[in-house]
Amino acid sequence: MQNLKINKIEHNNLYDILEDINPLSKRRLSEELFIKLRNAILSSELPVGYVFPNENDLCKQLDIGRSTLREAYASLETLSLITRTKNGTFVNTETEVKNPMNFDLIAQHSNPKDIMEFREVIEVGIAYSAAKNATKDDIEKLEYWVNMMKKSFGDIASLTIYDFEFHSQLALISGNELLNIALQVVRVSYENFVYNAFKKSLFNESIEDHLSIIEALKINDPKMAKTVMRRHLSHIKKMI
Repeated sequence: MQNLKINKIEHNNLYDILEDINPLSKRRLSEELFIKLRNAILSSELPVGYVFPNENDLCKQLDIGRSTLREAYASLETLSLITRTKNGTFVNTETEVKNPMNFDLIAQHSNPKDIMEFREVIEVGIAYSAAKNATKDDIEKLEYWVNMMKKSFGDIASLTIYDFEFHSQLALISGNELLNIALQVVRVSYENFVYNAFKKSLFNESIEDHLSIIEALKINDPKMAKTVMRRHLSHIKKMI
């Protein structure tokens, strides 16, 4: 275990994070506690090296049982977010926290530049592979999502969903399960990013780009698909 330089912050910050835990929630209390703490650690509200209060004190402050707290801690430990020792419970190093199991949530706290670089690496490859594999049925599915986008002009929330479905369909057409999974795990951050882009009048360029991608797939031209996808992503990048 690495020795950590403990970041000492007031426990009041922890209690502020947990103050709206709802005992009447449909979720089990331990699950709600886990989610709150997980998000606080991944967003650095609870920084590396933060030492949690004594279990008895924390349970008393939150008015919960020790078994509830320990269930939440066990889930956090499984994700390598915390370490529990005889001397206390603390937030792990950044390297341990930022592991593949937490990838989707890490992405939500990433800056737009990192999201764009990720999209370029993943989606250019998806377009290339999809163009090699696309069938007539695949083309019809992509055209369906473009038509849904056209019908949703002015409805940014629906546009965002249909845009992701288009790109998700491309990933399926690629036939590469790993590329598909890589796209799915960043869906929330992806949609937040695209939502803001549509708010800045990306609609016309986006429709044109999607149709150009479809044209590349119709003639099974991987190089053309790569070029068009890069152009599409450059249009989005301008909105950052």
